[in-house]
Amino acid sequence: MLDIVYGYQNLLQNIDRYIDDSKFKKAYFIEQLGISRATFYNKVKKKNFTIDEMVILSNILFPEEAKVFEIKEALRASREDSKNGRTKAHEEVMDNVRKKLRA
Repeated sequence: MLDIVYGYQNLLQNIDRYIDDSKFKKAYFIEQLGISRATFYNKVKKKNFTIDEMVILSNILFPEEAKVFEIKEALRASREDSKNGRTKAHEEVMDNVRKKLRA
């Protein structure tokens, strides 16, 4: 657990560098966060983004890692569904796909 805390601390301490080194303009981050320009620059300076804001920033700054995380979570959820009997027959899934394609 401590490694997670230190990892987050490192991310927060270096967030300004990650933003500066990214291919995105600061205006894009401001828009995605839904905050004012002044608030954004204050948060960068003071390194006091909320957890939700850090999730948004991390998804933008590290899209490959975000995709890997998303896939891992989907696999975890599917294993949980299978373990709890929440499954569908192949024929039912294929019928649903065909219906969606025709619509």
